[in-house]
Amino acid sequence: MSKPLEMEYEFYKEIRDSLAQEHCGKLVAIKGREVLGIFDNYRAAANEVYVEHKRGTVLMQELGRDYEIVPSFSVVEEQ
Repeated sequence: MSKPLEMEYEFYKEIRDSLAQEHCGKLVAIKGREVLGIFDNYRAAANEVYVEHKRGTVLMQELGRDYEIVPSFSVVEEQ
């Protein structure tokens, strides 16, 4: 038995680079091997996608951000 959304995630990994070139920072919604849409944010995606599909049956992933390394720094004040 496969894990929930495993097929969708595998499909996402196949298409993410090409989609991220044009839609970096946007959200893609995937059901099965079908792209349901590209959205500016989660709220817009949820408002459209969850009308026809149950929660937990659609993969929503931000394009271009899941494999970037974002540095973080700690600020230390000198005394």
